[in-house]
Amino acid sequence: MESQNLLIAALTYMVRFQATHCETAKERALIMFDALAELKGCSPELEFLCNEANQLLIS
Repeated sequence: MESQNLLIAALTYMVRFQATHCETAKERALIMFDALAELKGCSPELEFLCNEANQLLIS
């Protein structure tokens, strides 16, 4: 359940950033994707996708 909550939060902030270019939303999306990637039991695939999302947000 924790991973689902983090994923929903990360995606919500990412969409908010895309729609508004709000730096706070961008920072929160980065934090959520980082937390999700570092979550115990996170699959390598999910960790890779979270890292990819962060790279897209940073660039």
